Amino acid sequence: SAERDKATARQQELLETYRGAIINSFADVEKALNSISGLDQQRYWHEEELTQAQTAFRIAQSRYEAGAEDLLTVLETQRTLYLAQDVSVQLRLTRVQASIALYKALGGGWQVR
Repeated sequence: SAERDKATARQQELLETYRGAIINSFADVEKALNSISGLDQQRYWHEEELTQAQTAFRIAQSRYEAGAEDLLTVLETQRTLYLAQDVSVQLRLTRVQASIALYKALGGGWQVR
């Protein structure tokens, strides 16, 4: 009958839509996990840069206080340190955003209070 064929076609259409949503969900989860993994690697390598910038600034400051370094060198190492700190904060923010994307991809939601 025509009604049964129409219902079967509608059921098939809904099933294909559901399958597409599942495939998209897996892709979203994979994308979020890859993003988190990449960001964790970046943060690991950046921590070394940040530590080196902190050490360079401390050394320049100590040498300046001892009269062995000029103020410009101290200011340059301080600027480098601030840039490294800024990158560190940006990486942490991006990591949090990636974690939120993963949570949402896994079906998590938000409740506004």
